[in-house]
Amino acid sequence: MPFQIHCDFRHTTHVVHGANSITRLPQFFSDKAKVLIVTDKGLVQAGIAEKIVAVLNDNNIPHALYDGALPNPPAACVHAGQRLYAKAKCNALLALGGGSPMDVAKMIGVVANNGGRINEYLGSGNVKNDIPPLVCIPTTYGTGSEVTPFAVLTNPKTQNKDPVISSKITPQAGILDPELSVGLPAGLGASTGMDALTHAIESYTNLLAGPITDGLALQAIQLIGENLRLAVANDYELAATENMLVASMLAGMAFTQTRLGNVHAMSHPVGAQFGVHHGLANAILLPYVMEFNLNARLDKFANVANALGANTDGLDEREAAQLAVDSVCELNQDLAIPTKLGEVGVKKSGIRALAKATMQSGNVTVNPRKTSQLDIETIFKKAI
Repeated sequence: MPFQIHCDFRHTTHVVHGANSITRLPQFFSDKAKVLIVTDKGLVQAGIAEKIVAVLNDNNIPHALYDGALPNPPAACVHAGQRLYAKAKCNALLALGGGSPMDVAKMIGVVANNGGRINEYLGSGNVKNDIPPLVCIPTTYGTGSEVTPFAVLTNPKTQNKDPVISSKITPQAGILDPELSVGLPAGLGASTGMDALTHAIESYTNLLAGPITDGLALQAIQLIGENLRLAVANDYELAATENMLVASMLAGMAFTQTRLGNVHAMSHPVGAQFGVHHGLANAILLPYVMEFNLNARLDKFANVANALGANTDGLDEREAAQLAVDSVCELNQDLAIPTKLGEVGVKKSGIRALAKATMQSGNVTVNPRKTSQLDIETIFKKAI
C-alpha cells in the first residue's frame, strides 16, 4: 500500500508580485486597522522598513513598529512583540523580512488571539482561534513563510526547534516586491536561495509528493537554477530577484502540503545547537542527503538534474540522477557556500546529540528512504 492514498491540496493566501508591489499593501487592511509591523533591526537600519512605513503613512493607516525579531527566534521575542501589540492596541499584523520576522508575526498573532504562552501551541492543531489579519512581505528567498501554516520556535534550553502548525496562522496575503530584495547581501541571498531549493527538492522527492506539488516544486527548482546565481551577482538584477521570490513562494506552497525530509530534520538541530544560519545548514547538508536518498528516487532526481539545467542526454537513469547531486554541489561552489559543516562551527563531538534531535522530527517519517539514527550519524560524519 502506498504511503498516502489521497492527495490533499489547500492554498488560501492572496499573492501579489512585481516591482513596487508594496503599493498594493493598503488593500489588505480594513479602514479600522492598526498594524504592528514585525521586522528586525537590520531591515530598520537598511531603510527597508522605512519604505513600508511610508506606504502606511501615505494611506493614513496607523501602525507601531516592533524590530525585535531574532534569527532562530526564542519565545522571549514573541512575547515582547505581543506585549507591544497589546499596548499599542493593534488589530492587524505586517511581517517584513526573512523567515524569522514572518514566523514571529504568526506567533504574536497566536498569543494575541488565544492567550497564554507560545510554548502551549507547539505541534499541530493546538491553535483554536484565527490570528489577526497578517500580510507578509518577504525580503529574502528562503522560507516561503508568506504562504505556509508553519512557524518555528527555538528553545535555547533544550537546543531544539519546534513548529507551530495550523491553517489558522497562514497569512492572508503575501507581497513579493523585488525592489526590497534586489540589494540583498550576496551571502544571505545565496543561503536563503539554497533554502528555497532544499524546500523544492525535498517536497518533490518525499513520500507525500503528488502531481500538484510536483508541478510547483519542479517549477521552483527550474527558476532557482536559472536565476539564483544572477540574483546574488550584483544589486541590480530585478527580474532574477523577482523570479527567486516567486520560486521561494512556489516551494513554500509545495512543502505546505508534503512537509520536507532529512535535510530539514538535520538542519534544525544544527541551527539550534550551533547557531548556524538555517539556509546555510540546508545548503551544506543538501547534497549529502540527496546522495543518501538517490536509490529511492532515481527518476525524480534525474528530473531535478534536468530542471537545474544539466545535460542528461545519453545517460542512464542513475547517471542522470547523480547529475542532480553534482549540480547542487556546483551551485554551492559558485555561491561560495562551504562544503562542510565543520567550516561553520559544527563539532564532531555533537554528532550523537544532533542525530538524536533529528530523529524527533516528523520530516524523517516522510523522507523517501527509511532512516535510522545510525544513518543520520553517518550522514553527519560525512558532512562535518
